[in-house]
Amino acid sequence: MKTTKLKLLGGISLIFALIFVASCDNDDSVSVDSTPEFQTLNQEVSSLPGEIFLFEGIVTDPAGIKTINFKYDSWFLDKTIVKDSLPETYTISYKFKVPDDAEQFSVHTIPVTITNAGDVASTRDVVITLDRDITAPVITINSPIDGATILIGAGDEIDLNIDLSDRELAEIKIESSLLNETTAISGSTFNYSNSFDVTEPGDYTFTITATDATGNESSATVSVSVVSDLQFNAMFLTDETTDAALNQDIFGIPFTTMDSQAAGEDGYVFTGRYYSTAANSEVRFVPQQGSFAPFTFGADPSTPGKLVLGQDASVDPIVIPGTGYYEITMDIRDLSYTITVYTPSDTVYDQVYILGRGVYIDATTSTCTNNTDGSTQCWHFKSGKPFTQDGANQYLWTIDVTLQDQPNDAGANGFILNANPAGWAPFWRTDPDDRSIAIPGGGSNYVFPDDALNKDYTFIFDTHLNRVIVKNR
Repeated sequence: MKTTKLKLLGGISLIFALIFVASCDNDDSVSVDSTPEFQTLNQEVSSLPGEIFLFEGIVTDPAGIKTINFKYDSWFLDKTIVKDSLPETYTISYKFKVPDDAEQFSVHTIPVTITNAGDVASTRDVVITLDRDITAPVITINSPIDGATILIGAGDEIDLNIDLSDRELAEIKIESSLLNETTAISGSTFNYSNSFDVTEPGDYTFTITATDATGNESSATVSVSVVSDLQFNAMFLTDETTDAALNQDIFGIPFTTMDSQAAGEDGYVFTGRYYSTAANSEVRFVPQQGSFAPFTFGADPSTPGKLVLGQDASVDPIVIPGTGYYEITMDIRDLSYTITVYTPSDTVYDQVYILGRGVYIDATTSTCTNNTDGSTQCWHFKSGKPFTQDGANQYLWTIDVTLQDQPNDAGANGFILNANPAGWAPFWRTDPDDRSIAIPGGGSNYVFPDDALNKDYTFIFDTHLNRVIVKNR
């Protein structure tokens, strides 16, 4: 019995020894004498609600990096990266999306905690400010008027005046054959002005580039023709009376004219076709598309058929005597004009339609909706929506629309016109150089600029003049 008892006690001792060894083997804690170090860390981040930003940096520890934690309860962020391999150097590169409902310009401090193999931790804060500037500077060219014709005079023929605005401007660059300069600027607004004495006739274009403090860039150009006598590259006809009216629509106002190609007449003789909706309609000629200055041609009130040159819309108008289609021809060489009534003889259509994407009738019915089965079919004749024919002019059609981004459909927001709900022909697309000109069976699709969306417009289409006007409502 005594021998047996001793053997039992020896066995128990062995079991306790094995348990002790096992417990030591399962102990994750390691004694280290180092602390994780942030070699680099981007601690200031500019972002925006709904955007993704990047935690980035490099951390080291000779004992090995065990975990990296990003924690911010307000954004429901609690991410821990566990490294089983315990690297001595770790590159942080973790993307996180700012909540869509975060408040713009708010500031948020997010701790980043690094733990080594011995559970020793280091923490650094990353400050996220929701103020990232993604808007390019706004360039407003006050003068000269784009496309203006300027007569050589006593000096300072071109007066360049430009306003810039942005959250924080950084630079303006002017490029032209007359001037090339780059100027560092600051602040939220800046005005640039300069005058040029031009002695050589020619076409002059200025390219203006503005850059803000975050690198956003925008550009604009303005071109003028400097002439030694009154000869113009282009001429426009208008029944509007203010600069604002000349610029308020997407395109179509003022009306383009035809430049005579006859010998000696180029730049001097222009003919405009016009539909007069009422007797005694009033029109004027302007050689610059967006303004009545510096040249406007009207009628001499004391001499029929005689042009007078003015500097604004106060010059007396040319009066169209009746209703219907007229040709008005002006000749700068002898300052004369003629008015001729005519009757069109081209095809009259039973109906015309607008096709495309993002065009809505009554803000509800889309040109992407098939008229038969209601399916989605953008840029297709089966989804075309009808214009309304004018009661007094069988060539004149109108339609009121709202431009919106088409949901659940990637593509360009634009339009084509056609006169056949069962096929493509006949159709019209616009001239890429002058979007007010509709080209039968040709042209290119017109794509609306982003800033035209979510607004109401009236389309006016003259199938005789092949003219499209898109007016703001």
